Amino acid sequence: MKRELYDADHDIYRRTVREFLEREVVPKQEAWREEGSVDRQTWQAAGEAGLLCPWVEERYDGPGGDFLH
Repeated sequence: MKRELYDADHDIYRRTVREFLEREVVPKQEAWREEGSVDRQTWQAAGEAGLLCPWVEERYDGPGGDFLH
């Protein structure tokens, strides 16, 4: 059955999130568990990649996605 809820932008976003997690999160997750927090650099990298608050409108300098992102 073909999905009609998501479009190509959602697929790109999903791929971007997956690649970011594999590259930036997975290698560090054990250290974060031990430290009890995620480092600031990773949060900043997530923001720069457009992964935080993807539904914020472009007029407010957000990525302009929707709540399905």
